[in-house]
Amino acid sequence: MVAALAALAIGPHGIGGVRFGAPKAAAVATLSARLGAPTKREVNPGCAPRYTEVEWGDLAVEFRSGTFSGFRYIAGGLPPTTYRAPSPPKPVSPRLVTANGISLGNTLAQVRSRYGRLQRIGADMWRASNRLVFVDSAKRDPVSSASPIREIKIGTCGDF
Repeated sequence: MVAALAALAIGPHGIGGVRFGAPKAAAVATLSARLGAPTKREVNPGCAPRYTEVEWGDLAVEFRSGTFSGFRYIAGGLPPTTYRAPSPPKPVSPRLVTANGISLGNTLAQVRSRYGRLQRIGADMWRASNRLVFVDSAKRDPVSSASPIREIKIGTCGDF
């Protein structure tokens, strides 16, 4: 099963062959077969109730009105909606990778070398030409090319 997880790709059209636009039940069933049981299911607290999320550790898959619409692959998982004491960092799980070989922890320089010119779309967000968004973890400006990537996302309703 570990080899299958290592091969699971995230990209501008979906995750591991599950394409955006798939019905929620089918998408969750396919991803569960590849990733195991979800760790959490909820309504997206920052968006309207028509947005729901199903999580597998650090991967949050978003559904708009029951249709697969986006994902956030974020180190440490989605932020909690209520305060909780910090816990020690854990290894990223599941391990996912883009078609260009980028995953969480790669540097902004590595993203640029594999995706070319990136468009800065926020304080710490960079969009590739294929619409994938990479979020860096720079501590100061100007952003260092050595800054690790802490999130890869596309098609989400917000940063909640």
